[in-house]
Formats: sequence, C-alpha cells, structure tokens
Amino acid sequence: MLDESRLYSFLDRENNFTVHFLDGQKLIHDLAIIHDVKAKGFAYFRDSILTAQNLISLLKAGEGMGLFIDSIDPYFKLKIEMNFAGRMRTLLMPEEFNTFPKKITGTCRLSKVFPNNPTPYTSVIELNDIDFHQVVNKILQDSYQLKADIHISEESDQSVMVQQLPKANIDKEEAVVTQLSPKEYWLKNQKHIQDLFSKSTTKQEDIQSHFEALGFTYLGSKLVEFKCNCSRERMVQSIASLCNSSGLNEIFENKNELEAKCDYCKTYYLITKDEISKLNS
Repeated sequence: MLDESRLYSFLDRENNFTVHFLDGQKLIHDLAIIHDVKAKGFAYFRDSILTAQNLISLLKAGEGMGLFIDSIDPYFKLKIEMNFAGRMRTLLMPEEFNTFPKKITGTCRLSKVFPNNPTPYTSVIELNDIDFHQVVNKILQDSYQLKADIHISEESDQSVMVQQLPKANIDKEEAVVTQLSPKEYWLKNQKHIQDLFSKSTTKQEDIQSHFEALGFTYLGSKLVEFKCNCSRERMVQSIASLCNSSGLNEIFENKNELEAKCDYCKTYYLITKDEISKLNS
C-alpha cells in the first residue's frame, strides 16, 4: 500500500535555496481511479498535477489557489484547485482528452484566495505556443516574481521545485557572494535528486534522510490529497439556480428526477423535480 502523498520542504543554507520535493504517487493513483482519462491524455494530466502541486509551498495559512488553463490549440480545459492544508481537486475536459500537447496556445488564469477577503487576486497569463512544462514556471516568474524551476521525474510520480532565496540568508549572516541560478542549481543537484526519483520511495524517513545526507535542513512536510467539497445540498442549490434561469421542465426534460454528476470527484446525486419545485416556490 502506498503511503499518503506529501510535499517536503528543505533548506540548502550553503547555496541559499529551498527545495520542495513532492511525492505524488498516492495522489496520482487516486486520480487515476476517479478520472476516466486514458493514455496520452492521462500522461499530460499526471504531469500537470505533479507540476502544479508544488505551488502549495507558496501559500500561507488559510489561503487557496486555483489554476485554470483554457487551451485553444489543442482544445482542452484544465482546472486545479488547492489550499494551504494540502487538499486539492482537479478536472480535465473533455473527459476523452487523449493528447499530450508539446505546445499550448491559450490563456492561464491564476486565482489566489485570502482568508477573510471575498475578492481573490487574479492574474491572466497568455500562452503563445508555449511548452506545457513551462506553464507553471511562467507563473512563478510572471505572477510571483520568483527565481524557481520545477522538474518532474520520468520514473516515479514525483517532482521537485528549487527556489532561489534572496541574497541575504534567513539567519541574516553575510550575503552569499556567488548566487547560483535555478538552472545552475538544478544541474549541480540533478544527479542526487534523480537518484531519489529512481527509488520511487514513498517513505518519509527515506526521503528526509536522503536530503539531510546532502546537508539540507528539513523544514517540514504536509499531506497532499484529493478532497472534493461537493455535497448533495450544494448540487441541489446549483440545479435550483439553473431551473430559475432556464425553467424547471427544460432542465428535467419533463421527467421527475435527474442524475447530476460532480465534474471533480464524479459522484452522482439523484435530484427530484419535487424538491427543486419546493425550494424555488
């Protein structure tokens, strides 16, 4: 049995970098059961999730984030929602999507939710024939103004984000004289991290000890899991709203009940015409 997926954070004091290691093997396993995306489509889905979930490391307590890609060429829509607690949900449409796009043209919308603030921060990034692997890296550079890169394992459902810290380190010691770029830092540590990728381990002690053996300081980790917040009550409210705008008989197609499905977790809810009629009366 796979251990729960976790996002681990480490500090490389010598080089002034943080390293966030995502073991997403249980998460990808769970998503494969929920979503009926096949072959190349699931390979793209998998890589997108492993890339995006590293952004959890940028959230503070109570914050949430939504990543929405509307691709024109090829046509698809990808939604990934996540929060500080490590809970996420996602969907890829159309469900029969079976392409692994090398380049994407469209838009990427990043929405960040703050506690006690009803208005989210939103930024839109144009994707003009961009390598799909670089979408999240473009978010890091354009929206967060960070010097960071994300790399995905080809052997396991794992990924890593290396992030350059400001020149003065966290202990306010002397500034680092020679600062490596994220690309240079990755090349320096690539072999060590790929050695861990090749083990495909989900054990926390194995992952933590691997980075500590490199001289990194363990900062902590958090559980990353699929968690949908849908409910029958919410689904009934959504159907009632549709009926208000489009008509009860039109939505129910003159039947007494309908099955509504959550796009995220694929849960079906049986909704009756009578309960909607009473709710809207």
